[in-house]
Amino acid sequence: MALFLYISIEYYTKNELDAIAQRATQTQKRLISLEQESFKTTSDTVAAIIFDNRTKTLMYRLKKGEISPDKVREVLLRHYLPIYRELKKQNLRHLQFHMPDGTSLLRVHKPDKYGDSLLDIRSSIAKIVEVHKPLYGFEIGKYLGAYRAIYPLFYKKQYVGSAELSFTFLVMKKALERLSEGAAHYYLALNLDRVKESADWKQLHLYRRCYVDPAFIINENVVDSCKILRETGYRTNLLPYREFSAILVKPEQEYHIVSFIPLKAIDGTYVGYYIVIQNDTGAVASILSLSHIGKIAIALLAIVSLFLILMIHFYRVKAHAANIDPLTGVYNRRGCLSALNAHTRYALIFIDIDNFKPINDNHGHDKGDEVLKTISRIIATHIRKEDVFCRYGGDEFLIFLANAGTDQAYIVAEKLRKHIDIHRFEGVENVTVSIGIAIRHRNESIGSLINRADQGLYKAKESGRNVVIVEEEQKK
Repeated sequence: MALFLYISIEYYTKNELDAIAQRATQTQKRLISLEQESFKTTSDTVAAIIFDNRTKTLMYRLKKGEISPDKVREVLLRHYLPIYRELKKQNLRHLQFHMPDGTSLLRVHKPDKYGDSLLDIRSSIAKIVEVHKPLYGFEIGKYLGAYRAIYPLFYKKQYVGSAELSFTFLVMKKALERLSEGAAHYYLALNLDRVKESADWKQLHLYRRCYVDPAFIINENVVDSCKILRETGYRTNLLPYREFSAILVKPEQEYHIVSFIPLKAIDGTYVGYYIVIQNDTGAVASILSLSHIGKIAIALLAIVSLFLILMIHFYRVKAHAANIDPLTGVYNRRGCLSALNAHTRYALIFIDIDNFKPINDNHGHDKGDEVLKTISRIIATHIRKEDVFCRYGGDEFLIFLANAGTDQAYIVAEKLRKHIDIHRFEGVENVTVSIGIAIRHRNESIGSLINRADQGLYKAKESGRNVVIVEEEQKK
């Protein structure tokens, strides 16, 4: 019996630690995905502003032979260099233009380097020449890896070339570490063989071999900050690519969760890993401490201890499931109401997806579920952590903005409406939302507030959909 109880405690401890590491990894995976969506949205916004008709006209005239490449470069550089310098302050790395055949026309960040064909070293350039559609994602190029957004340029319905914006991983790293308030640190490990296929070998001096697996490299500027891997002697083969995690213990009994998330490139192949090192918030230490106490008390309290462990585990799973919508991962109605403060003045944003039933009818419920999850991610990306966001039911969502007034709520709602309106949903066109807004009165019940916001939503639907209606007002 004692052996059985000992094995049970060991089994429970391992499962709990695995579950903690897996939850941490899944959370980081979602955060990285949201940051990639944010990069895409930001790139789309910048591209819509700076890649104007004048640029497309120049590219068209170049294609027709009416103007020389040197002249086009001169005009584009004069126009875009000030723009690039401003965007560089916002961590833009590259701004460049390509000719219709994939030849580099102008690197604004390196204007003296042009005329080289990128088809053999940049699969994204070959792809955009073929499909003439925007491409987004990570890619290794001559100057190592970057997150790229590449846009086809058209004039008079003719493909005249492409333009590209790119950001380094450092931008994502800073944003994610700021979000974690220093509790997590992010690194990029690139497959050395993949780097050698495309990058200029002179750039390799900026990198060092990854301690975990020397077949991968890490930027030398961050090697020292991930020394926990070397201090704990953790090594493993990172090939084949797979998602996994490990819990590392430093000699002074500091626990860290390390997540390895495969990095998929713009061409769909894997080129490296996101390595996320998270400080233990107490969960790992608590589990290990409880395990130790349980082993000491096996002789007297074995059955009771096992029962309590199973009950705690059951309660934890049940309590979490009761408040979270399983499809979108945000609060459900019950979780939302329990998270609200009865005395806080809220501005309520009531969101309903326009014509959602035809999406389910025409594309199937799986596609409808994808739309719901994508919209949830877009909303979660653009609200504050103190705001309460939930799926109210079906295709309806509620956002309670704490201590917000009418103007602030309208700005947030309109931003969300626009982001959803411009988002490209795979396999579904023209997904929009209608939004109603109401401000909570003193001592007003949450139910009454929801009913008033619902009235604004009803007016938004009557006004033609894809609009924001503030209670008793007619704003668009």
